[in-house]
Amino acid sequence: MLDHHIQKSIVYDLAFAESLRFSDLKPDGMENKAFTYHLKKVMNAGLVQKQDDGHYSLTMKGRRVGKGALKKESRLLDRAYSILLLAVRNIGTDNWLLYKRQTQPLLGLTGFMQAQPVAETDARRTAQQTCFEQTGIQTEFTVQGHGYFRVYRAGELESFIHFTLLLSDAPTEALLETAVSAGYSWQQTPNFASPDMLPNMQILHKMCVDAPGSFVEETFEL
Repeated sequence: MLDHHIQKSIVYDLAFAESLRFSDLKPDGMENKAFTYHLKKVMNAGLVQKQDDGHYSLTMKGRRVGKGALKKESRLLDRAYSILLLAVRNIGTDNWLLYKRQTQPLLGLTGFMQAQPVAETDARRTAQQTCFEQTGIQTEFTVQGHGYFRVYRAGELESFIHFTLLLSDAPTEALLETAVSAGYSWQQTPNFASPDMLPNMQILHKMCVDAPGSFVEETFEL
């Protein structure tokens, strides 16, 4: 699907923005003609589209590839992406650690921290390590449930994940400055139904509070 490192970099760069100009995407020193060839390739593959204002953005198909464009193509677009969702709550309060997404898909929406499961490590250990590396918070996690979420935008599939939800009651509100700059923040009694939240947050919050051990499968339309 992505035959050249320039094509992969186009999709990768667009995963961090709503749209970019031709000049923003083209590597310094590369001729316009050569770059246009690769740009047309990713457009013909249905990953990138040109907007009316001349900027370029990812299609829904491209958003599902997102920053994974630089990785090996080991998974198909119609298969669920496996992810760990890490819900961190300050112990004894209704203060939750939330993360504003920095990449496509669902750029700019807020939800729980994410971690990538790996074969060599227990999921709870992976969650613990990721939380500490991303935020400086050292805590332990318990598994709350799992399931599938599909998100459609204007009738097109934007995100399809298989998730495992893990919960931690963190003993401290410590948060590294780097974590704050990367989009993490504590929110007191957040409105999980807010439009700036990921559409699955009400369900995830309920799984944490009222329905541990549950399985859900839900589809959302934005």
